[in-house]
Amino acid sequence: MGAISMLRSAGKYPTYVLFVLMLVYLVNQMDRYVLAVSSKPMARDIHFGSRICEFANGSTSAFCTNATDQASCEIRFVPWNSSDSVNGSMYCIWTYSGTGIQYEVLAGPVFIVMFTLVGVTLSPMADRKKTNRRGWLAIAVLCWSLMNVLTSFANAYWQLVLTRLGLGVFEAICTPFAVSLINDYFDRNLQGTAIGVYNWGIYIGFSMAFALKLLIEAVGWRWTFRISGFPGIFLSALMFLTVKEPTRQNLVISPTGSPAPDSASTAPKVRVSKLTRLKEMIKELLKFEIILVMFTSGIRNAGGYVLAYNVNEFFSTRDVNVAEYMSWVPLVGGMLGAALGGFASDRLSKKYGLQGRLMLLVASQLLAAPFAFGVVFLPNATAAFISLLITFTLGEAYLGVSIAIVTTMVSSRARTFSVAVFIFIISNIGGNATLLVPEMNAALPNGLQDTLTILYCSGYLIAAIMFFITLMRLRRSQTLSTPAALSGSASLDNGSDDDDDDLLAASPVGEQGDDDVMCVPLVNETTRKARGMSLTEVDDRDMAECQTWAQAIAVNYQRSSVSVADVDIADLNASVC
Repeated sequence: MGAISMLRSAGKYPTYVLFVLMLVYLVNQMDRYVLAVSSKPMARDIHFGSRICEFANGSTSAFCTNATDQASCEIRFVPWNSSDSVNGSMYCIWTYSGTGIQYEVLAGPVFIVMFTLVGVTLSPMADRKKTNRRGWLAIAVLCWSLMNVLTSFANAYWQLVLTRLGLGVFEAICTPFAVSLINDYFDRNLQGTAIGVYNWGIYIGFSMAFALKLLIEAVGWRWTFRISGFPGIFLSALMFLTVKEPTRQNLVISPTGSPAPDSASTAPKVRVSKLTRLKEMIKELLKFEIILVMFTSGIRNAGGYVLAYNVNEFFSTRDVNVAEYMSWVPLVGGMLGAALGGFASDRLSKKYGLQGRLMLLVASQLLAAPFAFGVVFLPNATAAFISLLITFTLGEAYLGVSIAIVTTMVSSRARTFSVAVFIFIISNIGGNATLLVPEMNAALPNGLQDTLTILYCSGYLIAAIMFFITLMRLRRSQTLSTPAALSGSASLDNGSDDDDDDLLAASPVGEQGDDDVMCVPLVNETTRKARGMSLTEVDDRDMAECQTWAQAIAVNYQRSSVSVADVDIADLNASVC
């Protein structure tokens, strides 16, 4: 496979680290979604959520489910030879369904609140040179695994809330720190593929959570939680012992496209406060294209959340074992979609820049949309799951490719922060969308089918439209298709960990290093054609001029005590280049 060949070119050890990070993400997702497959026995044991009427052996039949309260449910009794009798079960019971608002709160907001707040708060640490990202990640996986083990000892709903909050706190560290490590282990041209492989963890972990459902009947929901927590303890030790903290990437891209030494170490430096640095990172993320990509990904994530936490209920009325399909369909389809999507986006990016990645997102969401509707409307359960397999394969590239787009459009010292904000947005939109399910089920004529149509199926079409709008905005841009030019602000971090402030250093960049002031020569289209230059090519004379300009600006800042935050970098570029 081309994706594997591309990763091999990065070297054996980076590929090994990527594999370990993927396993960490696998455990992350498995521990998160084990709630979805164990909610019914858990609710009946601890007593929370909605209640339903069903046969004593757990089978569903209109004979029982038509009852609306405990009194009308428990008086129902059928003879052995009745067609309403299921496996000899002759009576109905009023019991907990494992659904309802308390379940949706546990699955969504309780987890999401801490997950997103902690992620945004701690993510800037990953960009500091003194931070041992490997160590933080190893401790995090150990702690969230212990949270799952502790869940198995819960005897009240409030105890489930506390362990779920703890799970959110420690899982929040995973992706921002892991993506930061990937950025330093892999060249930018491989990052789409690398993040795609890392995202395999989503689909393998999700599928393994459903595979764990097969254990519930044998060992119960409590031991299922304990079993799901044990692998993380092993992975924590593996990370401590075998994964090295990589050297921070501090390269710039020369006019020929090859790495060149960063001149920031010899350039004049300007001190800026941490508050200014934070403001500049936030300013970078306010770029319209970045906001649109984040919110579009949130809409897609909402559909995934709603399906994941309600797939058991949706197929409960059909004669199908959901776990048998969900234990492999997301695994196969998701892995293929993430890997092939990442590989294709890297190839398109080489030819078309960020526009190539957006083209892939538009096409993938449009192609996947009909099959998403098939999941909900095909009457045959097997056909519906085959449609889900195709949906995963075609549509799941969005997550890794979107992260690659966002991290490319910001300066290097804002990458981890941008990933945390990205996760904050998509998780809040996705996680809180589950709260809409009970109310929509009650209000819509076809219940959960209509809810999934609106929140899950339509999300693919909406995403395709919004990614297309982003693509059109990008095409109309008059600036170069480079990370710095698209970021719309200066990079203010040189990686220093001074307690009081950080230093700003000027250097010419095509893609920014850790210590760069944004300096991208802006050459108009007519000049480019006259020189025979491509859209993203930087001429030597332009780079030299830009370097002189950037260094002069830095010196002037020192002499006049002007804050970089008070200068419109776009105006400065326009005045010189």
